[in-house]
Amino acid sequence: MATSYHDYERQIYAQMMKLFGSSGFNPLREVTGIILNRWGHAYSVPYPGFYGGKGGIAPRDVIRKGYGRIAFGHSELDGLQHYGPAADEGRRAFNQVMI
Repeated sequence: MATSYHDYERQIYAQMMKLFGSSGFNPLREVTGIILNRWGHAYSVPYPGFYGGKGGIAPRDVIRKGYGRIAFGHSELDGLQHYGPAADEGRRAFNQVMI
């Protein structure tokens, strides 16, 4: 909890450069923002009966649409935080960006 946002940002950019730098990735050009959750889960799963956002669309459905060339896939999108749903969501996200 004592790590500053700036330190997290620097570490995230360094890791992204390590992963994607050889492909021309530049975090200053490519990254619009970073969301940093300082708790164990992103809380993107709406509770039963909760539908929020524009047009009554559940937050997880908004996240599933992706953003440009970025697709999100993690267990919380299915509401079941374990390997099976995480793998299913990862597969879905992969297929989404391969279209």
